[in-house]
Amino acid sequence: MSWSDLPAELVAGIADRITEHADLARFRSVCPSWRSASAEHAARRRVPLLLLPSQQNSRVNRRLWSLADDSITETPMPAACGRSFLFASPRGWTLAVADDFTATLLNPFTGASESLPALPPSFHDGYQMILRDMVWDRSPDAVMVSQGKGAFFCRLQGDGRSWTPADLSPPARVGSITYCDGTFYLLDKRANKVTAVDGATFAVVVAIEPPDLVMPDRSWLRESTLVVSSASELLLVVQGGCHRSKGLFKAFRADRGSLAAGWSEVADGGIGDRAVFVDHARGFCVEANGVNGVRRNCVYVASAHEEANANSGWGDWGRYTVSMLDLDDLTTQNLSHGNLLKCLHGRQRPSWSMPNLH
Repeated sequence: MSWSDLPAELVAGIADRITEHADLARFRSVCPSWRSASAEHAARRRVPLLLLPSQQNSRVNRRLWSLADDSITETPMPAACGRSFLFASPRGWTLAVADDFTATLLNPFTGASESLPALPPSFHDGYQMILRDMVWDRSPDAVMVSQGKGAFFCRLQGDGRSWTPADLSPPARVGSITYCDGTFYLLDKRANKVTAVDGATFAVVVAIEPPDLVMPDRSWLRESTLVVSSASELLLVVQGGCHRSKGLFKAFRADRGSLAAGWSEVADGGIGDRAVFVDHARGFCVEANGVNGVRRNCVYVASAHEEANANSGWGDWGRYTVSMLDLDDLTTQNLSHGNLLKCLHGRQRPSWSMPNLH
């Protein structure tokens, strides 16, 4: 009997006992029969993990919080040692930045890593605030970053890697960067304007004008998130509210095949059997498959808040928070309890990481 001929129930039983994401990914890559037999186990694990930046950048192990069971796992990330800032992504890759502004791409689930040049000089002003709020994403061939205005890209192929400014004229305010199928999408969160940039030439393909959106009151705060919800669709998720109101939620859809046509409002305001996961850098969709513990038609938001030091009065440390907005009734549930509530941060933001189990 060959390895691929093992009974499916035996393979499934082995998969159920694998605890590490990297081990499960390797297990499922052995052969098609093992992949098929472990499909249910992989579906249960298909839920984002929250990367919690360490208070000590000299540590090799970094913390990942699981939404499914409130557990915190210490994951070895040797390439992150000495890196003060970590920014995760929904494709498994993490961008790590050191105090000297050198950067490294690393994958905590496979151990792969790639060195990048030091970030451009415009990232050096205001040091911690700039790095804390920077956004990024990667394609198979390049990395794009922004400190809030304009963007830079670094090609990963060939020698002599360097950061080159993207030709955004005039320079756009950039609140998030999302890559999908050959295109980088840059969102100006204030204006709700999206700029599509070709992933090969880094030329602007099209600028998508903001949807018609009138807030009920000037005192309302608004937060926008761009989501690539499928191969053919973009979603613009807009949340608004103030302390006197229950809140407002609107979703707008754009066809990726005809972006110039602009946005159309999603009629029922919902997103179906999916959930949106949001951090300061981006948003992305996850299927609520009934076994991974993700609730359908909900938005999960990760953030951090500072707490005043009793001696200095400054917000030196703080805690991570996760809240869930149910789009059926626009109620919000605080998920910051248990182990997550015990974790402190040093002026860094958490970010969602999606393990690649394929």
